[in-house]
Amino acid sequence: MRIKRRFAALLLGVLALAPLTAGAQATNPSLRDLTQLVTSERLRTYALARGLAAGGPDLGTALDLKQLLRRQGFYMDETGWQRLAADQALYPQLSYVPNMNGGSPQESLEFRGLTFDLRDDLVARGGLAVGATYDGLLRYGWDSGRYLQLQAQLGGLYAPGPDLGRTRARLALCSRNHLTDWHFVDLCLSHYEDHRDLQDVTRDEATVSVSTLFERSASRHEVGLSLSRRSDEDRLRSLAEVGLESVWAGSATRLSFEYGAPTGDETGALLTAAGEIRWPAAGQVVGLGLSLSRSPKTLFLGEDRRDDSLGVTGLLAIDGRLVLTAAYSRTWSTVNFFEDEVISFGVSYSFP
Repeated sequence: MRIKRRFAALLLGVLALAPLTAGAQATNPSLRDLTQLVTSERLRTYALARGLAAGGPDLGTALDLKQLLRRQGFYMDETGWQRLAADQALYPQLSYVPNMNGGSPQESLEFRGLTFDLRDDLVARGGLAVGATYDGLLRYGWDSGRYLQLQAQLGGLYAPGPDLGRTRARLALCSRNHLTDWHFVDLCLSHYEDHRDLQDVTRDEATVSVSTLFERSASRHEVGLSLSRRSDEDRLRSLAEVGLESVWAGSATRLSFEYGAPTGDETGALLTAAGEIRWPAAGQVVGLGLSLSRSPKTLFLGEDRRDDSLGVTGLLAIDGRLVLTAAYSRTWSTVNFFEDEVISFGVSYSFP
């Protein structure tokens, strides 16, 4: 337990110093380098376009911009459906996963002065796991800046120590649409499944989102608002999220806040706030993230239950293919049975 908390404190300390480190290490990184830190394709496009308008980028930057615009349907020279992109990648993984079976984080349950011990097979078990994830994407454009996108992800992990496996799958169909200038609207339908020995999760979601891009001095930003309706097990929840992704002089950041309306017998909202910063270091990409969440209040065996969670993540991407990750999460609950503390590690490599 002490080691876990020292690890979490270390990650939090580095996260607090990250903006200063980014400024110190990024000695005038090129615009092309900065846009590689951004997860939003539209913000990468916008940053390159504004840089080109200012007369800064070189020929390579202009070619990057043309490729991004082509992938988003802005170079369609004919009417009708046209294939814009067909990508696929395989990511072999080596991970340490503390909870492979979806078991309880606690070995016993206390109820009204009595202690009940759980069977060993109901307690969280995990260990070193190997596996792979497949990611495929297909885009068809039908008008300038407007296209349909189908994305499929399928992954599996196996931990030989406890002899446990886990599979995950996600399928998403989106209509992505340019409106005018740098304003967009998207419609998405997604299906997600996560299967473990003791826990199966199935989730369906419909989302409508709007976004706009702008610049302030030398920084470029994308702000978005999304409204979702999510079916998760036996609950139907409405959610709203506000996000801001930015490119600065030596780093890229993401911030988001999500509100989930209470459902059924819940009291209060589901609240989640998250932030991430990435910056170039010695030709590689370093990233740190922080997330905070609070669950709605529910009843468990007649007691009020509410969970507060903290997550800290670290990332190192080497040559754009090899990715090292580390994560720490801590959950505090008004019901001790649901308190948890987890450290996980992962290594993955991309085969395009």
